[in-house]
Amino acid sequence: MMINEDMMQYMRMHPKWYLILSRYPEQMDRFMSQYRLDNHCSMNDYLSKIGTLIQMIDMLI
Repeated sequence: MMINEDMMQYMRMHPKWYLILSRYPEQMDRFMSQYRLDNHCSMNDYLSKIGTLIQMIDMLI
C-alpha cells in the first residue's frame, strides 16, 4: 500500500503513528481508518462536497 503526501502530512501532525507503524506494520489498516475518519474521506463526506458544488453551480446559472 502506497502512502501519499496527504498521509505523510497526517503522520507529521500525529507523530504517534510513526512509532506505531514502525513497530507494528500490521496496524496500517487502523492507521488508514483513523486517517479517513480525521480527514473526512468517507462516502458521506464526498457526497456532501458534491452536493455543495451542485448548489454553487445552480446559483451561478
